[in-house]
Amino acid sequence: MKIRSLILLTLLPAAINAYAQKPFTEGTITYKVKVEAAGKKVSEGTYTFIIKGGQVRKELQMSNGYNYALLMNCNSNTIYSLQNHNGKKYAIQLNMDEMRDRQQKYTGATLKGEKNTGKIIAGITAFKGDLAYTDGSHLEIYFTPEWYPDKQLTYERFPGATFLPLAFTYIEDDSHTMYMEAETVSVAPVENAVFRVPNEYKIITNAEYKQLSR
Repeated sequence: MKIRSLILLTLLPAAINAYAQKPFTEGTITYKVKVEAAGKKVSEGTYTFIIKGGQVRKELQMSNGYNYALLMNCNSNTIYSLQNHNGKKYAIQLNMDEMRDRQQKYTGATLKGEKNTGKIIAGITAFKGDLAYTDGSHLEIYFTPEWYPDKQLTYERFPGATFLPLAFTYIEDDSHTMYMEAETVSVAPVENAVFRVPNEYKIITNAEYKQLSR
């Protein structure tokens, strides 16, 4: 009996650790994306999140030729949007505090009705839940409880999330409907170079970019 108890005590921490949540601190998550605009016009593409120790690169590549990249460094409180304008490349300085302000309406959300669906997304068993926001809106989401975002700004609509989103649908402010489903989730080393502003991009302020876009 004592030997059996000792074995159980030895195995218990391992079992707990196997199910313990971990912050997603380094790796790459790639989502399949479908955007449906007014008139049922649909565009498809990929949305890639590259993460390393407080740095996040988010890159959207659409089949219609639209590309967008965002470089966030939550350690230095800097954020750049990489844009092409009239054949020239710009790294637009954005305001991190403004990004946080945009998240405010999504804070305090409650995840309800979580259940293991047995559905496999990106090789991971997906749980399903209903995310209820404080304004009364809801979002159906598939997720894994194994990880959670290391930084609050990683996902604009999921600040303070205790899960890693795998599949969800939401409506943008301009009435576009965005469908996202993870294709790959890779926990692997990432090069620091992917978070740097490329040399061919000119760094300008957001106000300067707005002047160019007139």
